[in-house]
Amino acid sequence: MTFANFIFAVFLLLSAIIVMVLIMLIRQIRKDGNLPEEKMNTVVAVLFIPAIIIFSLVFKGITDWRGEIQQEQERLEIAHFVERIYTPLAISQQSLRKSFVQMRTLLREIDELEITYPNHAKMIRAIREEWSAAQIILFNTYNDTDKEVRRAWIAHNTMDQEDVLAKFSKQAVYLEESLQKAERKYQLSLHNSQDKLIKNLDGARKLIDANRKSPRKKQRAINKELLENLQPFNDGITDRLITYIASIDPRLKVEIETLQELIRLSGQQVSILKTHLRKNADLEKPLTIVINRWIGLEQKNRAQLKQVLYAIEAEYVARKLGLSAKSPALAAMHKSLRINIPAIVGNALTQRKSIDQSYKVRRDF
Repeated sequence: MTFANFIFAVFLLLSAIIVMVLIMLIRQIRKDGNLPEEKMNTVVAVLFIPAIIIFSLVFKGITDWRGEIQQEQERLEIAHFVERIYTPLAISQQSLRKSFVQMRTLLREIDELEITYPNHAKMIRAIREEWSAAQIILFNTYNDTDKEVRRAWIAHNTMDQEDVLAKFSKQAVYLEESLQKAERKYQLSLHNSQDKLIKNLDGARKLIDANRKSPRKKQRAINKELLENLQPFNDGITDRLITYIASIDPRLKVEIETLQELIRLSGQQVSILKTHLRKNADLEKPLTIVINRWIGLEQKNRAQLKQVLYAIEAEYVARKLGLSAKSPALAAMHKSLRINIPAIVGNALTQRKSIDQSYKVRRDF
């Protein structure tokens, strides 16, 4: 007796014991005669209906479980059959199945990324379409091969075994070639998607590099278009990106937080100065100059923070979509962030100091 049959037999025995206990309980209640007939019927229903439901659910679960075990045993037998006939086919089947599972996992994750990171939605959508096409190829190729393998296995068990083995050993070579072709297409789709991720990373890096060195005319036009289409970052995404960059270099997290504080301070100073302006209309000219300088600082810092977050987000999305941590594009981005973020913050602090010290003593009175 197999383990599955033993469990099934135990289940039936326990179910029979439960039913007998219920019957004995009902007989005892009838014997005592303490309940009217109508209430007695209600008690019977209350006792038996849940028991029947539980019995049915457990029975179905056991049945499904037995079916899964039988399928797994059959799958192992088929795998052993293929391995005995043509080992490369068995290896390719396992590899393709693993690739299909990997691709299915990636496709489940990519939908959420497209919604969460709209600044990279176009690239993510293109990768998803490419991966979806690759998944279809993987599924169809594996499914077609699996059908032929199962047909040969059944034939081997029910027909002339020598004849089946002779024919299938030749067919197995062609099946393995088909699987290899599908695997190459799958790897090509991964390579193409990595190219898209690298191109996206390079674009984000060149955008933030433009804060230190003036790009060529063509790159300026690309940067301008990119800046015009950048969408704002909500607090949740901002926190996530800052946490991510802290895992790479904690000093960059401190720098970004300094930039955020400068933005907050700029807005605060504008609000305070506008209050003073309302009470001191005769000082409109000098106060307006200072207000505009604070507004300019805030706007510039916000724009540069957005560029910084976009660059970090490009890297974060690339890592999520499988770009290797050893990629030269990632190394270049890390170098760029370590140079540009402190430079941006340093310039912002210098500009703030300049505003703070912009008060001039008038000598024309």
